[in-house]
Amino acid sequence: MLRSLLTVALVLCLGGAARAIDYSAQLEREYTDRLLTMDDTAAAHVKLATWCDGVGLAKRAETHWQQALLRDADNKAARKALGYVRRNMKWIRAEEAPVLPPLAVGAGAATPNDHTFEQRRRRFSREVQDVSVTYLSSLGPGAWDEGVRKILMIRDPAAAEPVARILGSGNAQMRKLACETLGQLPGDDAAMRLVRIALADESVDVYKAAVAALEVRVEDRGLRPLLNALNGSEKVLHRSAYALGEMRDWRAVPALIGKLKTSEPRVRTYEAPRSGAIAPGPSAYFFFGTIVTYIADVEPVVAAGAVGWNPTIGAIPVGTMVAAHNPRVTIHRTVIEFVHQPVVREALKKITGQDFEFNSQAWRDWVRRRESDHGAAVAPLGGSVGGGSGAAN
Repeated sequence: MLRSLLTVALVLCLGGAARAIDYSAQLEREYTDRLLTMDDTAAAHVKLATWCDGVGLAKRAETHWQQALLRDADNKAARKALGYVRRNMKWIRAEEAPVLPPLAVGAGAATPNDHTFEQRRRRFSREVQDVSVTYLSSLGPGAWDEGVRKILMIRDPAAAEPVARILGSGNAQMRKLACETLGQLPGDDAAMRLVRIALADESVDVYKAAVAALEVRVEDRGLRPLLNALNGSEKVLHRSAYALGEMRDWRAVPALIGKLKTSEPRVRTYEAPRSGAIAPGPSAYFFFGTIVTYIADVEPVVAAGAVGWNPTIGAIPVGTMVAAHNPRVTIHRTVIEFVHQPVVREALKKITGQDFEFNSQAWRDWVRRRESDHGAAVAPLGGSVGGGSGAAN
């Protein structure tokens, strides 16, 4: 019995540690998925910060509370979470420190000197909404084509948010139009919204339309968030790798090589081994009472030259029975497996024109030889290497 108790305690300790490791990895992936697919609004950052607080990611929660204030300086939830109180129509620290100066609008939305950005965005909101109702939702002949023509005439980066919000909430055809429009709008905001569609939209056609729009962009291609998405869930990893392969951007090669094989936690469940001849299930029982025997259904059996009887004999216990069972001990163990990622391999083949299968070291060696022989080093993000098909020699 003492051995059994020690075994159970050891299994619970090991299982708890394994689950902690697995939980940490899954938590990191869920955070990445939420971050990549969220809207760039104060409400979205408040929602993500609240989730981070709930799962123990305190530092990341603080970051998103701050990001919420960047977009809405009067956000009550963010101010309260960061230790502010309201006094005389002003937010001040709880310890009566001076209030922080007003914070700028989120990155990518407008330049500091662009005072007309918000005004233009509101104007495009009305325009896109009118086109959506009057033309894109109409059954009249030629209405859809006219609506598409009006939408595709937009070239102002201030239209990125209205296009993604209004057309992105429509049917698959309207969402594909949103992708095409965002693909021709300059600026990081349009690229980021395309990346979100590519990673999150359930329609395969819309997803491919978003990838095609990213592919044709010359600048602001959303490369950084796509590379970050390689650390997300399996679905997000596959989508981002496919998009990077279609974009043919050499700067993605090192990150893709690192994801040819990913480590995945797997839970293995089995019964703990038993010593000796002990088996699970009932091992003994005790009965207190009487046994009543009986004979029933006595049937005659007649054969040639003989007569016999075929009785049914039974026994009925009347009393109390106590059964003793051996315990069953189940072990849950988390193991790490390395899983090949064919989508990543295909992306590398498209970019480099080479194929070293899933041999990560062979890929790295080839990249180093190429850099040495041709001086075609893979530039880091922000370098001078641009998009294009970059054929390998």
